[in-house]
Amino acid sequence: MTAERKQLGSQGENIACSFLESSGVEVIERNWRCQAGEADVIAREGDELVFIEVKTRSSNSAGFPEDAVDRRKRRRYEKIAVEYLFSHDIPSARVRFDVLALLISADGKAFLRYHRDAYGEGD
Repeated sequence: MTAERKQLGSQGENIACSFLESSGVEVIERNWRCQAGEADVIAREGDELVFIEVKTRSSNSAGFPEDAVDRRKRRRYEKIAVEYLFSHDIPSARVRFDVLALLISADGKAFLRYHRDAYGEGD
């Protein structure tokens, strides 16, 4: 990954966390890593544990950012959730998977789309 893409991703995650927190969502982990991969954001909203994939792009020439969250990525996030629950000794929890997509223009303006409960069992 180039330094420019890494910086764009970090900028997107910062904007995403600010948005989530201003919406009453408690961010509890950022960039949590395990054997199954990395969760961009893990949060709590009410009684739900929320795993949030943040996708950031500088244009939509390759499609909208959320289009990159394909079946393979969804399955990986489900495995990450299981590892998180086991590693934190959480015997049961309501889990939700969200996608937060951002398009950030060259002048720094962000267009944000938040897909709550974007996928789950059977997707």
